[in-house]
Parts: sequence; C-alpha cells; structure tokens
Amino acid sequence: TGQPNAIGGREAGGLAHLLPGYRLVANPEHRAEVEQAWKLPAGQIAAKPGLAAWQQVEAMERGDLDLWWVAATNPLVSMPDLDRVKQAMGNCPLVVVSEAYADSETSHYAHLLLPAAQWSEKAGAMTNTER
Repeated sequence: TGQPNAIGGREAGGLAHLLPGYRLVANPEHRAEVEQAWKLPAGQIAAKPGLAAWQQVEAMERGDLDLWWVAATNPLVSMPDLDRVKQAMGNCPLVVVSEAYADSETSHYAHLLLPAAQWSEKAGAMTNTER
C-alpha cells in the first residue's frame, strides 16, 4: 500500500485472511496456535476469513454491510474507483472513521468520527520497508 507501517499491519494480522505472524485464518492449526497464545477457548476464532477491502465496498453496494469501520487509513485516497467507493459508503447505514486528521477525505463521509493516535503518540514498534 505504500502507507507507513503497512507491513507491520500485515505482520500483526491486519488483513481479513491473516492472523498475527502471517498465520492464515483458514488454517485450523494456525487458529489453534493463536487461540492458545491469546488464552481463548478452542474454536473461538472464526474459520472463515472476513471480507477484503474491495469486497467490503461491494457488500455496501448490495446493502449487505450495516457498519463500516475505517481505522487510521484514508480509503477515499488509496482505493481505486473513488466515486464508486463514495456511493457505496452512502449506502451503508453507519460509517465510523477513526482518524488522526479530522479533515481527511474519508472523514467527511463518516456518521461517527473518532480520534486516532499518530504513530509518534503510541508506544511500540513500526516496520518500514523504505518503499
């Protein structure tokens, strides 16, 4: 994606089909490892991955997504076919945006705007591949 810490997000399981450490949601052994590490009951992590970003847009278009929570990213800059994304967002009953910048393109379409901390306001590690 070219956005800061995009690779860190993937390492932490920030994609619909991933768990931390590039483990796959669809792999029962991987789910069991994460459930054990997180001290969750067996079978707590759903076996079916969630929707990828563009699949979420398509679900909003169909009226199949009741809430879209955008966390610390700006899809109305980074996604393709921005007019289509805007129209889909208008079809979603509740759009929540957690954003460090109140005036982002995406925040203007939020029903609820929540603050998000910048990387320099949080403790932890950031992964950068210098792309």
